[in-house]
Amino acid sequence: MGLIVVVVIISLSLVLIKLWSSQPRGKGSKPYFSDPKNRKLQKRLLILLNGDATTAERLLKQQRQRHQGESDEWYLEKVIYDLERDRRY
Repeated sequence: MGLIVVVVIISLSLVLIKLWSSQPRGKGSKPYFSDPKNRKLQKRLLILLNGDATTAERLLKQQRQRHQGESDEWYLEKVIYDLERDRRY
């Protein structure tokens, strides 16, 4: 079971690298791999989505389209916030 979680986390990271490398960088945006906080946020997002990397990519892409020019950290936090908010109701 632990190996599956590691594989899913690595897969999500690779998907996010590809997604972010194809997007223009906004204000204060850093490559996610240079910011340990982003790695924690990625893991948190993946846990909230039960390992569904495709859904994570889709949600991040939607936020990038709606709110252009924000940092990678902002997009991750926004998606996580929205998921947690929606689960409260």
